[in-house]
Amino acid sequence: MSDMKELLLNAVESLERLYLEARVLEALLEGAHVPDWRRRAEDFSNDPVMQSLARRQFQPLYDVVRREAQADKALAELLRVLPKPQQWN
Repeated sequence: MSDMKELLLNAVESLERLYLEARVLEALLEGAHVPDWRRRAEDFSNDPVMQSLARRQFQPLYDVVRREAQADKALAELLRVLPKPQQWN
């Protein structure tokens, strides 16, 4: 398998884990009967202050990608600094 394909598979695995975690949180909030949680979550994520805090948190990752001239090197560096997905089993 090529290095780029391996990097892309690692990125997809990380995205899959984030997707799963989001679905788990949704199920927990619905199961706990948290009123209006979807609207509140949307309001929270659309809040300019929260968006600014998120951008500040992710800015180093944007910088990593912009710093590398080659896409495969940028992806490799990005995956190197991102937290590794936890084991599924």
